[in-house]
Amino acid sequence: MYSLSLLAQKGGAGKTTLAVHLAVMAAMRGENVVVIDTDPQFSAAQWWRARKLKRPAMAQCHPKNLSAALAQAEKRGFTLAVIDTAPRADRAAIQTAELVDFNLIPCRPGPMDLRAIGKTVDLVENLGAPAGIVINAAPPPRGNTEVPFTRQARRALSRYNLPLAPFAITQRPTLQHPMPDGRTYIEQYPEGRPAREIAALLRWVKSYLGDEEPSPAPAPRAAQPRRTTG
Repeated sequence: MYSLSLLAQKGGAGKTTLAVHLAVMAAMRGENVVVIDTDPQFSAAQWWRARKLKRPAMAQCHPKNLSAALAQAEKRGFTLAVIDTAPRADRAAIQTAELVDFNLIPCRPGPMDLRAIGKTVDLVENLGAPAGIVINAAPPPRGNTEVPFTRQARRALSRYNLPLAPFAITQRPTLQHPMPDGRTYIEQYPEGRPAREIAALLRWVKSYLGDEEPSPAPAPRAAQPRRTTG
């Protein structure tokens, strides 16, 4: 089983949104995925409870219990665990960064976010923990070309000694606001541009997990509804 955390010291970086969509995309591609929500706000868990779909699975735990949660997930046959974390660079973040196979650090391209990311980068570098950065909530590109605002952010982030995803995730209301029943836009429109961006990010992360998908990747499959009893 591989494990991936979404880590950022600054609130509003988009950790939960990316965690949920990466997990959904991996599940659509046939993986047995669990989201482990360690953020005290439990936003990911609240999203999951609104769903009528059985995949991905969900677990909640305190960061100090993450090791046991990961062991239990592997025992249950999950192939990927995606961990959503609190917006802090504290002991809990250290515990998570040390445990997982890869730490994905999302950063919006604004000046405050670019300044704040330094604490998270320092944390993973001091630990020697595997990590990478992705620009999140970027302005829409012009065709296939990033706008100057995003390119400036890319230059600023390139000074860190961490891999930087060669593409940005575009700011889209469709990613930030799932449907009332918890379904995501990428499940409804698996061939749309938002889905393609999330799929590209998943492939990039997997290349650092040592679990790179074959090219071309298999076409996404919609998740199946959970059975309910009544």
